[in-house]
Amino acid sequence: MGRRLLTLIAALFLVSAPAAAAQPAVAIVKATPSALTVRITPSRPGRLYRVTYRDGKHQFTWENLAPDASGRVVLTDDKHLRPEQRLQCESRLSAGDPVVFDDWLKGPVLAKRRAPFGVPVSTFGGPGYLVPGVSELKRDDYGNFWLYLHHPPHALLKYDRNLVYQFALLMPDRVIAFDTDAEGNLYVLHPDNWISKHSPLGGNLAAWDLPMGRGEGEFISASGMVIDRAGGFLYLADEQLSRVQRFSLDLELRPIPHIPWGWIGREDLAYTRAGKYDPDHMYYQLDRPRQLALDGAGHLYVSCEHYISKFDLATGRQLPFGKHAVLGWGGSFTDSPFSQSAALDGHWQRQWLAGVDGLGNIYVGDRDNDFVIFPRLQVFAPDGTLLQCLDVEDEVKDRNGRPVYVRAVAGIAVEGARVWLVDAAGRIYAGPPAGGIAGGGRLFLGPGAAGRQFDLTQVQEENLSVEVQPERVIHRSEGRVLGFLSAEQGTGNCEREGVTLLEAGERSMWLPSRIGEPFRVRLYDENGNEIPVSDYFVEFEERPGLFGTQYDYFRVTNRSGKAWRNVRFVAEANR
Repeated sequence: MGRRLLTLIAALFLVSAPAAAAQPAVAIVKATPSALTVRITPSRPGRLYRVTYRDGKHQFTWENLAPDASGRVVLTDDKHLRPEQRLQCESRLSAGDPVVFDDWLKGPVLAKRRAPFGVPVSTFGGPGYLVPGVSELKRDDYGNFWLYLHHPPHALLKYDRNLVYQFALLMPDRVIAFDTDAEGNLYVLHPDNWISKHSPLGGNLAAWDLPMGRGEGEFISASGMVIDRAGGFLYLADEQLSRVQRFSLDLELRPIPHIPWGWIGREDLAYTRAGKYDPDHMYYQLDRPRQLALDGAGHLYVSCEHYISKFDLATGRQLPFGKHAVLGWGGSFTDSPFSQSAALDGHWQRQWLAGVDGLGNIYVGDRDNDFVIFPRLQVFAPDGTLLQCLDVEDEVKDRNGRPVYVRAVAGIAVEGARVWLVDAAGRIYAGPPAGGIAGGGRLFLGPGAAGRQFDLTQVQEENLSVEVQPERVIHRSEGRVLGFLSAEQGTGNCEREGVTLLEAGERSMWLPSRIGEPFRVRLYDENGNEIPVSDYFVEFEERPGLFGTQYDYFRVTNRSGKAWRNVRFVAEANR
């Protein structure tokens, strides 16, 4: 009897004990290139799930998923995807190339030795349009585009003629100038007077240290570069010696005929009084030259401190802009660059020489201007006549009616009369084939879209897995609060004398959180003490717009009444 009773009790226990929880499974319900609808079964209301995709080449993980009553949930590149796993795949040119990816350059860099200059990488949500800033664009003779990001991470991104992303070259510091030769090789002018050369595939080909000095072929402060692809020459400016010299593409000096310096400019004639140009005594004289540009018709344009000069490459002679010797202050502009005149259309205070198109039209962007609210891009005819004055408030729309936000532009790409530029939203705008900057062109790419998007219709169900999360995953990021400054390169390095500073009443730049879901921000002073919330105001960019994707950016306004130094932020996802 005792044995039977024990057997019966055991049987009753087995019947009444709860069954082991079934392992959830995931099935695809609907797939589009950018969204995947799946059903998780079994699922329970109020429980969170994690779905992972692995195919041997890619891996994505969606977290904090809360399926509906039927178990359905949509997987997209949004607040559920882990920040380091944006839906972009590596863009190797061949299967043998190394796989290198990261998230805003914070993640691992694999299987690639870091060279002293130019690290070719394939981005995975990496150095794309992650923060607003001036970007420079150039086009080589094969139709490829090179985009330089004038903000950290400093990178040169290459796209093919259809603006399909190829790779990025990460730079150790900001880039002063870059251009390509007739073979599609890239030349980069770096701070501290050195030049690197890279192949069309991003490989390191050569590097030159420019000799220091004031003699022929020597430099004190190299400040600009352009390549004459037809002639096979490279022109280099020196802002301290106030001259431009000509070299071969192997950096051998090739002086301009009839001009012993190799180009024009003398240190003892430099740094003239702002806004003054006397054509009777100042022909050929350059004042702190920086950007250089060619028009394809044998003319070199040199951007000086407050004016632009034009020269004939065949003779070295200076050429006028219509009836004026130079374009700008002391030539076609009167008064002073530090007066209200700098706000007039067709004027500037300090300028970017963004480029010259095939018709000889000159594109000039504001670099610093104390008298305008919005930086402008202005277009001048070869005789110096103003053709256009554009800023972010001008109504320029693409062929689909989307606005193009034109702002101060550092560099344009041209093919004949056609122009490409980077707008204030981080998108590349291809102007209409008829030329110039007008409506009806096409917009390409956008914030966070440097790499090719991973097509979710290619996902195989057997490569998906799901698990129950024990609790909500809380992502966070931290860093310095960075403010805008009017730096020489027009980007603002967010520091003054090496100390990040935000004055009372100033607003910070938009900061990328890379958290990927709604978040809160807390600020700490340089001693680690939390700053009271009454001392600042936080703005969030919560939808696609000028500066990025949903929940990706925030900025703060200093309302404390005193300057902030080395203020740090902690951005943490909401629970």
